[in-house]
Amino acid sequence: MIGMLFLVLIDYLQILVPKLIGKTVNLLTLPAGNMHLVFLYSMGILAIAGGVMIGRFSWRLLIIGGARKFQRYAQQKLFEKLLRFPISFFESRGVGDLMAYFTNDIMAIRASLSQGVVMATDAVAMTIFVFFGMLTSVNPRLVLISLIPLPFVALASWIFGGKIHVRFKKVQKSFSSISQRVQESFTNVKTIKSYGVEKNFESLFFNECDEFVNGNVSLLKVSAVFDPLIDFLAAVTSSIALFYGGHMVINGVVSLGDFVAFIAYLGMLVWPFIALGFVVNVLQRGRASLERLRMIMSEKEKAFEGRNFPNAFESITVKGLDFSYSDRKVLKKIDLSIRKGQKVAIVGRTGCGKSTLAKLLVKLYDIKRGSMLYNGLDINDISTKSLRERVLLVPQDAFLFSSTIAKNIAFGTKNFSHEKIEQASKVAHFHEEVAKFDKSYDTMVGERGVTLSGGQRQRLTLSRGVFKKAHIVILDDVLSAVDSETASKILKDLSSILKGMTTIVITHNLASVKDSDVIFVMDGGEIVEHGDHKSLMSLKGVYYRLFMIQQIEHEIGA
Repeated sequence: MIGMLFLVLIDYLQILVPKLIGKTVNLLTLPAGNMHLVFLYSMGILAIAGGVMIGRFSWRLLIIGGARKFQRYAQQKLFEKLLRFPISFFESRGVGDLMAYFTNDIMAIRASLSQGVVMATDAVAMTIFVFFGMLTSVNPRLVLISLIPLPFVALASWIFGGKIHVRFKKVQKSFSSISQRVQESFTNVKTIKSYGVEKNFESLFFNECDEFVNGNVSLLKVSAVFDPLIDFLAAVTSSIALFYGGHMVINGVVSLGDFVAFIAYLGMLVWPFIALGFVVNVLQRGRASLERLRMIMSEKEKAFEGRNFPNAFESITVKGLDFSYSDRKVLKKIDLSIRKGQKVAIVGRTGCGKSTLAKLLVKLYDIKRGSMLYNGLDINDISTKSLRERVLLVPQDAFLFSSTIAKNIAFGTKNFSHEKIEQASKVAHFHEEVAKFDKSYDTMVGERGVTLSGGQRQRLTLSRGVFKKAHIVILDDVLSAVDSETASKILKDLSSILKGMTTIVITHNLASVKDSDVIFVMDGGEIVEHGDHKSLMSLKGVYYRLFMIQQIEHEIGA
């Protein structure tokens, strides 16, 4: 607002210049010109130029700087908002689409708040002041002539503004698709190369680029007509004014000084006409992006309110739990009970719902009330933040960040001890691997851990889980890339070091969880058996068949 005041002040100062020039010309046309007044008018113009220079520096710093601060504020708020969304939100949105909000959309709004505000304020203030200057120093008939194109300018702005708004929204959508395609392609570049489908992805990307270009060309066509049209209307005004104004000077109706002042004012009026084209373009783009941003900011967040997690954990009780992804039912009537300090295993075939159950235990999805209790307290009544501080899920998707091994293990912790990192790494049998690297724990792992093998990534992820102390640790198939013998050693070390901690191991490797206190066997989204290894083997049911198949595969080296 202060920047806009400086801008208005500059516009006011500028309209004084034609008035002084007109007076100077009138003085010079007199037989005995007053050179002292001419000097004063000249100094006045110089003083105005100095004021304009200072004012322009001030408004640029305030308005452009303010727009940059808005960009920072908007990106921070958007980031905070996205982190509060439930997992289901991200399952329906692509990363490229979300990135488009942070780049193109926020940039378009920033442009509206910088160039848009500057040109809109300038155009309105300059138009008002110029007409005021004309009315106070120029013949009213000439002023009326300058108003001729205004209705046509307003009509053109209304027609073309709507078209720009609609077409820019389509362009933003196309940009999201391109961002998504690029992100997916380079994230999964190994898979693309392994299958030799580079040409297929090139074709898909080229098609989306074509759609983006076509959308931009369509938008450009509107701008390409609108901007020159405004320039043409300004030129029409100048031509009419020169013809009639020149006629008035010849007939002595208007003095030469007033006519020179009028031409100067008319030159100043051309800029608001031109600026109007930019203003409509920039503001409509900003408006389209603001609509997109408002839609995502109005999305329902995941509620974090609730009671703190019980300080002394005693039990988890699951009763009649059902869960579906959209129309696909994944879990059916799940009943289980886990007590403090137990070593629990949840096993079963791929796709039986093990990982989904793990996600529900840390409140990644909403479930019906009364179906999951911690110490008898409904999970829906427990604060999400408090729950996840004490119940740690180490997921099977070993996502690593482009940072050092140490920082990946201490993920989410600013100040950490290297001794604790080494201790956590030793539990996961990862320390021996790290010692082989030249820079040890300061080794950069590359984006998504591309420099590490699958087993190393899983052990690093497990080290991360061990590093963060929790009441309950859920290991969701984190040892799938590790052989059975090593997996058994890791779990044994976990039991001895993390005494008193409740561990829930989700795996399809049955040999690694034989010594668990209780094993829950899942099949088709249901718990079909439970007990210890010995009792489950004696049942000769699902667990027995899976275990025997794995034993045979191990013996033949499959």
